[in-house]
Amino acid sequence: MTAERVLSAALDLAAAAAQVRGADDLGDGVWPGLAALVGGDGLAATGFDGRVLSWGRVEVRRGHRVGLVVDRAGAEARVVLHRAGPAFTDRDLALLDLVRPHLTDALWRATRGTPPRRLTARERTVVARVARGATDTAIAHELGISRRTVGKHLENAYAALGVHDRTSAALLVGAR
Repeated sequence: MTAERVLSAALDLAAAAAQVRGADDLGDGVWPGLAALVGGDGLAATGFDGRVLSWGRVEVRRGHRVGLVVDRAGAEARVVLHRAGPAFTDRDLALLDLVRPHLTDALWRATRGTPPRRLTARERTVVARVARGATDTAIAHELGISRRTVGKHLENAYAALGVHDRTSAALLVGAR
């Protein structure tokens, strides 16, 4: 897979993860996106609530598996990818590590059912500018507020959206 296709697949996965509100949403976009990114035939996951989730061909008699453990608030979830083809490479493992925060957020929302609150008008404005690629300093200057205030609006927006970073927040707000 070319670097451009890998980036596109990673962004698609992040966007799908940002939209997860329940366990069914994982199978609609996150699991297929993860399989496309690293070439898996199926997966099994144990959510933060202990529920077992699966997608695709879970039982691969001959093949390879790779596991990913994610944690939040003292709880753990696990995702095990299966593939009948060649072994997972160091590149595949690096890609899994890259998308780990997005998977963590998606699994947390899917299994904990934490409903997001609505963003305030100012939070929406700040996140919209982040989605356009603006820095905190640029946003502060444009809105006539301090950089720390921008950071606080983003922190509150992350909590409201159930995400932990700028990319996830921008993808989620942009999808609405």
